[in-house]
Amino acid sequence: MTTQLRQLPPSWTFFNSRPTPPTSGNRIPEAVEGDQVAELRFYGTSFPAAIQQEDLARLEPKQWLSDSLCTFYCYEVGNAYLKGAPGRAKDLVILHARTWHLGSWTHGFPKNVRVKGARPTLEHKYIVFPGNDSETHFFLCIIVFPFDLLLDLNPSGPVRTTALILNSIQQLPPFNPKEKLVSILIRLSEGRPLRENDLGRLKVLHPLMPQQPNSYDCGLYPGHFLSVFLSSPEAFTAHLLGEEIIEGAVDDIWKHSRIRDARQDLKDLVLASAEIQQAAFDFNTDVPLPVL
Repeated sequence: MTTQLRQLPPSWTFFNSRPTPPTSGNRIPEAVEGDQVAELRFYGTSFPAAIQQEDLARLEPKQWLSDSLCTFYCYEVGNAYLKGAPGRAKDLVILHARTWHLGSWTHGFPKNVRVKGARPTLEHKYIVFPGNDSETHFFLCIIVFPFDLLLDLNPSGPVRTTALILNSIQQLPPFNPKEKLVSILIRLSEGRPLRENDLGRLKVLHPLMPQQPNSYDCGLYPGHFLSVFLSSPEAFTAHLLGEEIIEGAVDDIWKHSRIRDARQDLKDLVLASAEIQQAAFDFNTDVPLPVL
């Protein structure tokens, strides 16, 4: 069965609302908290994407992004989506790239990925995070229908929970992703009972995706893929699960040509965020100037 992707009202993503560059001409602000120049988190998450001064050089052409820059992109796409889709906060949670190594979080990491009082992670329709299995290549992970695994919410109904790995270099897949994702889901359950037999049968799919033409832009692709996915998440979920295919070439479906603007868009956003943080610091005259 095939379907044509329906035209949605404008959503607040990179591709139909280009950010306005900082008014001062993209100046690089001084460090505010040590070497930190900007910070962003997705609604309700405990682990921010904290951009350091040294990360700014990674925004230049042909440079690999850091995990926080990759996460910043995904957080911004997700936050913008929720602004343009009121009432859908229960559908989506976006987590930091380091979630892929959640099982080894110890000192220096928050105990939980969600702040106190926020909707529990597994109660969302989509759990999204960039991953980096080898510290050399980023991909996007989307776990759909994770709430089906919660015993208290779904004691006997069907389990549709599926993990989707959207990868811009198919030759660099994550190692043993099912084992990794099972451990992540157990950790994200925060002690709530899961349907263990169904968890052990978790499906992990690697759909065909646009492939990057170089070795250094992989950190841009998770945010790019997420922005396209959120333009019509139900349609893309059905497409990725093979239930209703969106017609067209894979590069056209995923708007691959737009990736060329992603690095500059991300740079504009980071610098704008950095200037806002610097302005807030400057406004607070009770705080002494940092020693640089």
